[in-house]
Amino acid sequence: MVFCRHCGRSFPSEDITYCPFCGKPQKDVSRFASPQPTPPASNKSPGKTLAIALLAGAIAFQGIGHLYVGKTKKGIALLVVGWILGGLAILFFPLAIVSFVFWVWQSYDAYKKAKHYNEYLARNGKGPW
Repeated sequence: MVFCRHCGRSFPSEDITYCPFCGKPQKDVSRFASPQPTPPASNKSPGKTLAIALLAGAIAFQGIGHLYVGKTKKGIALLVVGWILGGLAILFFPLAIVSFVFWVWQSYDAYKKAKHYNEYLARNGKGPW
């Protein structure tokens, strides 16, 4: 006779994983559970990445295209640099040209990162970063 560790009721077999009365585990069930599969990585559309980067960059959110592709640190850094450039461009107009060039460059870079991501995914079956 075996007693439940949680409710105290007795049951006849020692090979029971869960108590038939309260449903609580009697053994370490983590070893019986199958591991959760990781979802497969999916392609990132370079066109969608470019559109996201251009549209978000137009409203002072440069770096969002990099965040979409998975380059989190670079995306946040570009976002902060874009805000600083945008603020300085308001104070000093010639920096507006630099800000515009930065916006175009970060959009193109996000596009290239999406293409690189897809090529790496096709070769290796997982994302590069």
